Amino acid sequence: MLNRFASRRLSWILLAVVATVALVYAASDGGGTATNEERAASLASRIACPKCDGQAASDSNVAAAVEVRAEIKRLVDEGRSDDEIVALMVASYGEFVDLSPSTRGWVGVVWIAPFLVIGLAAGGLAIAFGRWRAMGAPPPATADDEALVARALGERDEVRNRETGAEGHADGA
Repeated sequence: MLNRFASRRLSWILLAVVATVALVYAASDGGGTATNEERAASLASRIACPKCDGQAASDSNVAAAVEVRAEIKRLVDEGRSDDEIVALMVASYGEFVDLSPSTRGWVGVVWIAPFLVIGLAAGGLAIAFGRWRAMGAPPPATADDEALVARALGERDEVRNRETGAEGHADGA
């Protein structure tokens, strides 16, 4: 049987392994080279329709979205990279057409900050609970403490009895 320390250590190691595997899996590429049609469809979902309000060009049938999809297809067939195509679309229509979130500047901080706050909060809670546990059990109550509690409970009961009695008289009147 594992003792408590070894069991806790093993659970942290397993958690680290699972988290590492999940991160590696999430960061890995889907595999294989995408066809030109797949690349064009993917890019069309990352580029907004210039006439629609925040809608991807792939989801709109407006003439401007059809033109954007045709332009993306032509650029993909020319052999341009995804980054080049996005840059050309942004240069042609403006920054608003890039639907993929930027990780530069303050925008990157906005995407990362919630995870940092959650991590710091979890770490702070772990430290606080560790210190709390290290303090051990509180000292036993003294006779003075027990007398104080008994007095407070007696006063509470008296107040309740008075309130209940007052309500009973009001109902009977």
